[in-house]
Amino acid sequence: MRLGLALLSMISSILFFALDAQTARAEEERVITFPITDFEIDDVLACAQSPSDSCRKCTDPSANSVSLMNYSLLREALRAGGIKARVQPVPSPNSERSRAMIKSGLADIKTDWAFNIDVNRNVLQTIPIIRVGELEKGLYGRRHLVDLYANAPLGDIRKLRAVSLRNWRLDWQVLESLSPASLTNVATRQQLFSLIKIGRADFTLIEFSSSEGMAREINGIELFPIAGVKVSLAGSQHFMVSRTLKNADQVVEGLNRGIEILRQEGFIRRCLINSGIINPKVKDWHTLGQDATSPKNRTAPSN
Repeated sequence: MRLGLALLSMISSILFFALDAQTARAEEERVITFPITDFEIDDVLACAQSPSDSCRKCTDPSANSVSLMNYSLLREALRAGGIKARVQPVPSPNSERSRAMIKSGLADIKTDWAFNIDVNRNVLQTIPIIRVGELEKGLYGRRHLVDLYANAPLGDIRKLRAVSLRNWRLDWQVLESLSPASLTNVATRQQLFSLIKIGRADFTLIEFSSSEGMAREINGIELFPIAGVKVSLAGSQHFMVSRTLKNADQVVEGLNRGIEILRQEGFIRRCLINSGIINPKVKDWHTLGQDATSPKNRTAPSN
């Protein structure tokens, strides 16, 4: 009888620990999908698979990818907020498609401007990861042009032809406020670079790079910022969380905790500097079009 009870107790213990281990593995193996635009996903996947932690901790001096920064922020905010999950980058052709993926539940979380989240009932919003005024951009063009227009006044900038994506509404608003000679709409970030290369446009707005010359490159096309001038985008960025994500409210709460911790520890600022979004080199550059980015003139940001 005692032997039978002992065996029964042993079997129960084994089953309990097996179930407990299985549950723990399930929690650890939870996957959160994170859409990344096609032209940056290779860098993010390489970082996700790298044995080095420098790219994931925003300490890699060669890191200039905004998507890589956002991946690192999400990964660390989940960890700091007490949520065990693996962030899986998934490809997306553009930001509009990424937004639709979150709304429909085809993907779980992305970064976005507050306006895009506020009007979408199928998603939830965290506290800001990038606060109003933290994101500045340069006027990027070909090397010969930026050398000619260094420290140019707004009147000279208005002689140039701009190009952007109309659905990057905050960028578009700022460009309209600058009143360039023309403003051309394209469909993809790659086309921005191509039009400038072939001479059909002179400049576009791009996040500053943390590289030595602050150059940005796509498909072998390098663009450089016009020295001495910049613009500020009056919008905040947050994590957009799909309501279809399991325990979405709890995930948002965890992310909020994590964001607050990361900001206090200086991790968010380090990532912003490492990616070039905050660039100490342009601290004293003149901000163009400040009237258009003031709160009273603010409109729907959506890039």
